Amino acid sequence: MDPITHTLVGATIARAGLDRRTPLATAALLLGANAPDIDILTAFGSEEQLTLACRRGWTHGPLAMAALPFAVVGLCMACDRWIRRRRHPLVAPVNSRTLLLVATIGVLSHPALDWLNTYGIRLLKPFSDVWFRGDSLFIIDPWLWLILAIGLIAARRRKPDASRVRRIARGSGAIGIAYIAGMITLSLLGKRAGRTAAEASGIQGVTEMLYSPRPGNPFRADLVARTADAYYIGSIAWYASGAHLSFSPTVVPRGDWTAPAVRRARRSSSARNYLVWSQWPYVRVEENGTDTTVFFGDVRYRTGIGGSLGGIDVHLTTVR
Repeated sequence: MDPITHTLVGATIARAGLDRRTPLATAALLLGANAPDIDILTAFGSEEQLTLACRRGWTHGPLAMAALPFAVVGLCMACDRWIRRRRHPLVAPVNSRTLLLVATIGVLSHPALDWLNTYGIRLLKPFSDVWFRGDSLFIIDPWLWLILAIGLIAARRRKPDASRVRRIARGSGAIGIAYIAGMITLSLLGKRAGRTAAEASGIQGVTEMLYSPRPGNPFRADLVARTADAYYIGSIAWYASGAHLSFSPTVVPRGDWTAPAVRRARRSSSARNYLVWSQWPYVRVEENGTDTTVFFGDVRYRTGIGGSLGGIDVHLTTVR
């Protein structure tokens, strides 16, 4: 999910009662909730598409889940010693054990949220490069923002009454969890209905279904049926009377991955890194005289809503 969602979740957990366990608990939760995204620093690397190859990998895997809480606590303890307690010598010190538990909760909330969308997460990195996806929420979900933000604003207005603050925060958190559970249910039902509809429309050999919620509309989603040689595009809309589902004439061929131009293009750093990240890849070759362009795309973001995630071009010049 996006940093705003991670931050709102960390803040909601804090206001639900953990902020009272020890000084700097809120800071530990906010830092922990965003800590795995430290892999964004790879954007400063010189290699093309390096960020995609590294995203949601090592810093989201089990080793990072064990190490990042200690890093968060170390930063908080340093701030406590060198800033907070120097300015206010009489304040209560930080409880390091409690702070470590709080930071761990914040860090673990991150992969749990990242699993929910079609982008995916490599939960077992570096032991495995397998991607896991929940296909349940769009990467940016304004409804989840709204649910959590309203709870936090309402809790802030009730600040003098600590018990009421906790009840409000817990209530908004419970509504958020219920919303997520509902979206997971729609995804599971949508995939099942999509496979049935695909087979009924004559699409044979479906190996996997993608359920991709549309931004801002929890009751509409795009569907993709994967076969050995193509992707079939569909859509689903949920109504009170049930689901309206259809597949369009649009078919995206997966392409010839054995073609010489494709094999040559795959040796480039940009293609190599892009394909590390891509889970629904396809390739297209365009020739213009002595120039050849190989396009590597990912069908999840082919409509452009994912920006540069939709694909990259590798330009080749034929040597005569």
